[in-house]
Amino acid sequence: MSTLKKIARTAALLGIATTAALTFTAPAHAADEQGKLTAQLTITGTSSRCPVLIVGKVGMTNAQAQYQIDNGATARVEIWADDPIYDNRLYKGPATLSAVSDKNGGGVFIVSSLTLNCVSLFDEDDKPPFDYGDEIYSKIYFSGPGYSSMSKRSNTIHRNFGFGEP
Repeated sequence: MSTLKKIARTAALLGIATTAALTFTAPAHAADEQGKLTAQLTITGTSSRCPVLIVGKVGMTNAQAQYQIDNGATARVEIWADDPIYDNRLYKGPATLSAVSDKNGGGVFIVSSLTLNCVSLFDEDDKPPFDYGDEIYSKIYFSGPGYSSMSKRSNTIHRNFGFGEP
């Protein structure tokens, strides 16, 4: 990969991480705990194309985080519909990892920034008498050297993603 492509790629990843860091609102005490995973879901818009941001962090020092990334740590995200009988997975994909230092101590920062069709994907309660709105949450899965695989469920977004519904 050329130097120019490496610089462009690094700048893009830093832009995503910076945007995610500014919107990340997980409790400070959770991020401070060494080895604990946090997760936050943000969905903006309700149209056919809406931005979805999933952000998480495994609390550790910046040096430990860089070691994890350099030695094969991985993360994936999933988006789920919350239903009374059983939850169904709507999306599964990779996440970007970066080592960060912040006011909470730092760690492995996990980001997935997507644009998805909210109506077709998130309108999960689309037939009466069950259509009282939609409940969407995400999960982050992290695996790294010296860590047991871990997962964390995010906050739940309660919204009506269907068109023409009350």
